[in-house]
Amino acid sequence: MEINYQNFIEALILDTHPMRRTKSKLKMQYYIGLEHLLRKCEENNEYTSARLKQYRNVLVGNTDVPKLTEKECKDVIYSLVNSRIRPWRKKYRYWLLCDIALIIFDEAKIKRTATCLKEYLNKRQALEIENLQTFLFNNVEIPKTIMFTKDLVEQFRTNRDFAAKPEKRYIVTANVSAGKSTLINAIIGKPLTRTSQEICTGNLCYIYNKPFEDDVVHLAASPLNFNASYNDLANTERSVVSSIASHFRMTHSTNRVCIIDTPGVNSAINRNHKKITRKVLKEEIYNKLIYVLNANKLGTDEEKEHLQWVAENVTKEKVVFVLNKLDDFKNIDDSVEESINGVKSDLNAMGYENPIICPISSYFAFLIKLKENGEQMSEDEIDAYNLYFKKFSKDEYDLSIYSSTIDSNTNETEQVKMGKRCGLYGLEQVLFGGES
Repeated sequence: MEINYQNFIEALILDTHPMRRTKSKLKMQYYIGLEHLLRKCEENNEYTSARLKQYRNVLVGNTDVPKLTEKECKDVIYSLVNSRIRPWRKKYRYWLLCDIALIIFDEAKIKRTATCLKEYLNKRQALEIENLQTFLFNNVEIPKTIMFTKDLVEQFRTNRDFAAKPEKRYIVTANVSAGKSTLINAIIGKPLTRTSQEICTGNLCYIYNKPFEDDVVHLAASPLNFNASYNDLANTERSVVSSIASHFRMTHSTNRVCIIDTPGVNSAINRNHKKITRKVLKEEIYNKLIYVLNANKLGTDEEKEHLQWVAENVTKEKVVFVLNKLDDFKNIDDSVEESINGVKSDLNAMGYENPIICPISSYFAFLIKLKENGEQMSEDEIDAYNLYFKKFSKDEYDLSIYSSTIDSNTNETEQVKMGKRCGLYGLEQVLFGGES
């Protein structure tokens, strides 16, 4: 499906919507009025339908919405926005316009639909609606007289300002089982990509961040899903290009980010995966290439082949190398420093003068993000977190020493300290720390 990116990356919190506190009958009327205005005055596209489904779930739940005639719908709207015997309902016309703006998210279309709303109002009331549009499209102070619109107006403004920012794009590439998907989940802070020892990614997956946390994941499927569960993501057909949007729990970035997940290039089952990845590396527009290396499988012929291809086809300044799976290292047998120096030597031989190499345990980093954000963790994840916490508390596993941009602080939380020691903060600083 063709993506409307501004709508797709928009965040929306409805749990605090003021209409949730009203009676069931009134919530139904409000939803009917909102739906009628949008269907009547705006084209019926799948983004509008997906948003309306969210409003329907919040306002009326599983209750059937009655099918009304045109006149009956108009009567409902009149009773909501222009009731002479219930003057306190004037708030509803303001909220309706705010909701229309949040659903459509296009200035010209919002103004067109607002014109439909003004047909139910007198001149003074219509002027008030025009003034509300000024507060939506400009960052002027909201007057006390309509402070009841503040939450909805600020959500719209935040989305509007975020959509206007430039987007930074990061492609992630690796051989199979390097921990590429786990690394992406660690950066995002959520299990949005499938992880296993099997081949998980069969095509490109574009993952977009949203301006704030609304606890909702968008999935560009058929139909468009604005409330995708992790099971929905896991069951998505990955033999086709897919798109996901969710808030990224990152430390260093407030800008728009798109992470492009690619298939592992050494799939023995599907040789087409290499073609897909190399095509996007040569043709896609992106700011950085994140090349993930399995620290336990360095120097293999397959790794050398892909490294050489990247060296010959991707601008060297774009590439950030991530040395992953260092949680598998044993202090007696393995040396992080020797592994980094070995990778650096190989990259020097391929023409990289000063390669950026970020050591990390992406799985521990992912668990840290889960714990830090209060996500429910399985018993296995809790056991793994405790094991890695003990391991990375030892000085010989402190990966922050390989980053010149990481400072320690005695007032840090447990998760922040471990995020630095496992390499997560160092990598995020390299990727996103220079953004304004």
